[in-house]
Amino acid sequence: MKRDVLERVLWSLSIDRFSKEKFKENPEKFLGRFPLDAEDVRMILEFDVKKLQEVGVNPMLTMGYWIEMSPDRQMSSYNKKLGSESEYSASIKG
Repeated sequence: MKRDVLERVLWSLSIDRFSKEKFKENPEKFLGRFPLDAEDVRMILEFDVKKLQEVGVNPMLTMGYWIEMSPDRQMSSYNKKLGSESEYSASIKG
């Protein structure tokens, strides 16, 4: 279930304008609408895409979330967060 909730949050933040606006206004309040624990909230707020993928979140959702919401929307930074050398990979190498 945890993965499903995380995926729902990231999907919403990737495509829904209202969700994006509410998250930007007050991220903690927005995330409070979902059954997330402290670690889930941390992963989302810190854009910890590697950990999100490690708990089973779809790599395309982490990439979409990064592109839409990250302060640094560069793919090179996304790949560094993943620990990946590939310029275009959405998934964890390993």
